[in-house]
Amino acid sequence: MNVMELDNKMFYSMTGYGAGQATSKKMEVLCEIKSVNNRFIDISYRGYSLPNDLEEYIKNQIKKKFLRGSFEIKIHDNFQSEHSYELNLQSINNLKKTLKASKDFKHLNLKLSDLRDIPGLLAVQTSKKDISFLGKKAINIAIKNLVESRAREGKKTEKIILAKTLFLKNAHRRLQKSASSLLKHRTSTIKKKFIQKNIDISKDEIANELSNIALKHDIAEELERISFHLESLNKLFMLKNAHGKKMDFILQELFREVNTLSVKIEKSDLKDLALTMKLKVEELREQAQNLE
Repeated sequence: MNVMELDNKMFYSMTGYGAGQATSKKMEVLCEIKSVNNRFIDISYRGYSLPNDLEEYIKNQIKKKFLRGSFEIKIHDNFQSEHSYELNLQSINNLKKTLKASKDFKHLNLKLSDLRDIPGLLAVQTSKKDISFLGKKAINIAIKNLVESRAREGKKTEKIILAKTLFLKNAHRRLQKSASSLLKHRTSTIKKKFIQKNIDISKDEIANELSNIALKHDIAEELERISFHLESLNKLFMLKNAHGKKMDFILQELFREVNTLSVKIEKSDLKDLALTMKLKVEELREQAQNLE
């Protein structure tokens, strides 16, 4: 895999930020979206209580643009609410009559502070501006900027993935070349042990024992599967969008094979290489879990 191959696709991170602004003569609406990791699409709202139709519009737009992630959406405006007041004159007159008929009250000098605490006498209406039109414009701009933000974060991840994947391919190539020498090294070690301990065993028994050991420590199957998984990653990278969920699944399988490989290898330098491969796959999984 080379740089040109990776340039044919795009990684998108699930971490990002986007803001959008829409204005009219009397009002300005600002939308902010923060996104982080999530296995599915999860949307939450902060601050402004949105109309149902605007919430539905936002949900549909998010689902059109993104595969997964947790999205925190904040919409606010600079509209100054206006208040209107209405006195219920009939209720006030009824109150006056009741107080006048009561012996406990000596005067009827009612103040506004008296009226506001009695239910039904003073009604306050707060005007609300419909932000749906400007809200939709602001959310679309914010989503566009969020896509660009997640793409920039994905580009950083791409460089990390490229370096680690190239290491795995080179390490796999080295182990393939060393596979036969590994088996010879293991066989030679066992023979020396037999000789050093003066074990009384026939040539046939030695041959049988070495055959069993060879089967137990043969890494050909693991190398073949690792090659398959690396090729699967390469094919995934060729897609227009390299999906993190699919990549994570491939890396799980790759980790299983590399782990078995590291257990089977006994030659110190190559065992260290296999263990480093295992570490690189774990690091790749961390990166994949942050990809869309």
